[in-house]
Amino acid sequence: MKKNQLLSLPAWLTAVPFMLGLAVMGSVWADEQLLLPEPAAVAAAPESAEVVVPPLSQAEIELLIDQRVEARLQAMPRPRYVPATDILPPQGAILIDTDVDRGEFPFSAALSGFVQLRWLEFARSATNWTDSTGQTFPVTNINTFNLNRFFITTAGHVVDERLLYNITIFGTTDNGLRAPIVPIGFGGFKWSEAAMLAVGMTQVFVTREWPEAPAWQMGVERSMANTFFRPGFSPGVFAKGSLGDRTLFYQAGIWNGIDGGTLGTLRQGTSMAFAGTSWWEPLAPFGLGYGDMSYHRDPALRLGLGGCYGRTQELRIVGGNPEDTLIRLSDGTPLNRPGALGDGTQIDQFRYHLASVDAGWKYRGWAVNFEYYFRLLNNFVGDGPFERNSVYDPGGQRLRVVVLPAADARGLWPVERGHG
Repeated sequence: MKKNQLLSLPAWLTAVPFMLGLAVMGSVWADEQLLLPEPAAVAAAPESAEVVVPPLSQAEIELLIDQRVEARLQAMPRPRYVPATDILPPQGAILIDTDVDRGEFPFSAALSGFVQLRWLEFARSATNWTDSTGQTFPVTNINTFNLNRFFITTAGHVVDERLLYNITIFGTTDNGLRAPIVPIGFGGFKWSEAAMLAVGMTQVFVTREWPEAPAWQMGVERSMANTFFRPGFSPGVFAKGSLGDRTLFYQAGIWNGIDGGTLGTLRQGTSMAFAGTSWWEPLAPFGLGYGDMSYHRDPALRLGLGGCYGRTQELRIVGGNPEDTLIRLSDGTPLNRPGALGDGTQIDQFRYHLASVDAGWKYRGWAVNFEYYFRLLNNFVGDGPFERNSVYDPGGQRLRVVVLPAADARGLWPVERGHG
């Protein structure tokens, strides 16, 4: 009630009896000179001894700060856009996220995308090269602009928050404007952080670099070693999760082939490709990518390995998509080229074996990564005789060091565990 606001009539009627009662009681107390008993003496409490709080260590101070920041973040409204960091993959713009507690149908959808525009200029130092079959091919100069990759992704859950989906449209202009737009993605059920089972069109998980999204590559393209050894995309079923307090991670599955996406209806036989990868982060969450964008205050170590086996039908079609798998010999000769393993030979099928080991380290803006591969091709089927029964190629990436300025990277994002 404002000070200058007049009391209403009911309020005055209520206040008058109360004020009259106070006046009567005041006169009675004055006439009888009532003496109130003095309060009993209370023994003074002894002064408490001064409590000495030991100084906090630097680690304890950082822990308290992290806890306060986390509490503040939890209290903030959910953002409508979740950007990409090296800890959390991009969720994009949240289009819809229903509230089940209000009786709404469980459904969410977030839209994200990635575009890679590339200018490639190649100046030749030789005019031709000769492969293992003895054929000579010209080497040409290149100067071109392309949309090397573009992704448009919708992801979320439906019916149940554990029933997840990912629908991605992927394309490139590397092979001309008539190159097809490729649908990839998956649908799966996530019981917990320990286990998710899904089916879809995905990468065949083996090497560490291959499952990394193009946005998180160290350079403008994956390394030549990874491109030489890795498999490709294929329809299949896979499982992924984390164990051991979210320090041990795994991805494994069964796919139509090492490049079953390209085979499509041309696939022959019933053989499958079996592949998986696992990694251990014993010290701290490693995060995405090869740079220490989160500026780890404590060292983060990642040790991993992977493997793949599959009987593979050799493709007679040369891929034009940057994600296609084209098996080559070490001199660059495609295995599907007539005469690759001797005059008059033609490979129809072979067994593909691949193993990889990798290690990574991040600390205060510094990052070091390494990966090595072992590939064996054998059990050749086709028009022979073949000059050899198997082809073994080991190789890998040199130590790759990424350094970020501390002033730009320090404390940008808190590190959370289990996004792998």
